[in-house]
Amino acid sequence: MAQQPRQMRQWLLIRSSQPENVYGRFAGEILKSEGFNGFDLVDLDAESLPELTADDVAILTRCFLHKAEIEQLLAMVRNGARLICLQPSWTLAAQLGWKSRKRVTYPGWIDIAEGYPGSGTPIQAHVPIAEYDPPDQNATYTIAARAVRSDWTNADCPAAVVQSVGRGKIALFFYDLPEAVARIRFGNPDLASHLTSGQWGWPHASDLFDGHVDERVINLPQADFHGQFLAKVLTDIAAHPQPRLWYYPDAAQRSAAVFQSDGDLSEPQQFAALSDCLLQHRGAGTFYLMAQTKLTPSCVADLRAKGHTFGPHVFGVDGEDDLYFRFPQRLDEETQRFKQRFGEPSRTIQCHYAPWMGYMNWLADHVRHGYRLLFAYLSIPPQRLNTYMCGSGRPIRFYDRDGTTYPCWQQPVISYDDSSLAELMGNNPAPLLEKFEANLQASINRTHSAFGILSHPVSFCTYSRPYMEACFDRLTAEGVPICNGDQWCDHLERRDAVRVRTLVNDDNSLTCIVSNLTGRQTLMIPLATGHAPQLDGATRVRRLEQDYLFIPLEGDGSEIHLNIPAVPKAATQGPST
Repeated sequence: MAQQPRQMRQWLLIRSSQPENVYGRFAGEILKSEGFNGFDLVDLDAESLPELTADDVAILTRCFLHKAEIEQLLAMVRNGARLICLQPSWTLAAQLGWKSRKRVTYPGWIDIAEGYPGSGTPIQAHVPIAEYDPPDQNATYTIAARAVRSDWTNADCPAAVVQSVGRGKIALFFYDLPEAVARIRFGNPDLASHLTSGQWGWPHASDLFDGHVDERVINLPQADFHGQFLAKVLTDIAAHPQPRLWYYPDAAQRSAAVFQSDGDLSEPQQFAALSDCLLQHRGAGTFYLMAQTKLTPSCVADLRAKGHTFGPHVFGVDGEDDLYFRFPQRLDEETQRFKQRFGEPSRTIQCHYAPWMGYMNWLADHVRHGYRLLFAYLSIPPQRLNTYMCGSGRPIRFYDRDGTTYPCWQQPVISYDDSSLAELMGNNPAPLLEKFEANLQASINRTHSAFGILSHPVSFCTYSRPYMEACFDRLTAEGVPICNGDQWCDHLERRDAVRVRTLVNDDNSLTCIVSNLTGRQTLMIPLATGHAPQLDGATRVRRLEQDYLFIPLEGDGSEIHLNIPAVPKAATQGPST
């Protein structure tokens, strides 16, 4: 007699009252960024530990547990559950045989093992890595990453391990991975409101990164690697294949470009020239208009009809003190003025001169006015052009040091034109194009990051067209779509809203239940090498150091049930002690 399907649960465990757990909720944003849209949040301050079965996987974020809770959790792992611990307490680690050295590697660097995304070059963590010596010879574990000092010498201790415990598995990350991602993406909060560039007379978001992002790895999407590393460990230790969403709507898409244009006081014919170039590359852009823009409402309507979107280009630089107090008011004034003249603005914004006071002081003001994606994090000064200053080209929701998640996306800008680049970009763009091409190939073939791109119409028509058009040519040739800010924001919010639940049938086949899906998305199921299950419309693809079954989905919000044939788990790496 057939048994009832068992629900495969994914749990994210936090303890919100503890200061150490301030980045616990941010782990959920990282998981959703990696396409894991099925995790249930449990706050252990308000709820008991859930009952974990052999079908389940749980992530314990950095917190302290009572002795009885540790015993209960490890008992469930011994009975077959799978657990990831982010910065486990020394008490929990000791229960698994790990011997604390009572020291840390700080600032920590991570050397990810071969076979995981991000391997090859150490990456920054910015947070301490607790140093442990391994258990006795009876323990079976794999070193997934090693701790490295800032001079890249081996600290002779692991940064992450996967350990067999009874019938289950446990992964220990000896650093707080969510905090590491936040520090990489949002910069050093100690530099908030300081001028660090040596050239600009007002604060930018880029000032948060001076001496913070190491020049040896500024060309790597470090934050993405931490998230992809966590995703691969989760995939490897789970008892069943873990469905997740691909970064982009279609399986064939491996990167994306989101284009925005600071209109400044460009001439109407310059807007038209940039628009025509985008349209020739099947692209669209979002244009931000100053209060004194030379575009008329009819010009804006014509460009909107061609697929472009528009918003205000708020002018907010009058000197440091005035900037601090006046910017929120100017954001309000110019948003209202734009609405009166041109109608509803884009849900995305880039302000003139890109001012950025504090760490995240102005997020609430942007959110209040309906802005859901900010392009404020530009890779400046000019020597950072075409680098991953924020460790990513992909978006993530802003997350503050007090645990506040803002309903607004940080979208880094990787490549742009600017008056400070006029001579370099106009006279000899070849070196810049070489860097862009290197990033593009790495994104397509390995990292799958995205590209925020900015061009001013006046700059495009006077000096930057050869560079920008060459970038558009390469993106088009590689099948990378160029979208406007609103198209990109729509995709992010549709993807974020999807919920994926999984049932395990008695023959080990899976039933995936997908809800809140509108439009197109692609579901990924990890596969074992050589296995090719039959499923209409699905394709086998190798991405992120793993073979996946890519399943195209199209929805109108109704619940979708997908029956996936029995899918063998991919073999994990053997123990390395």
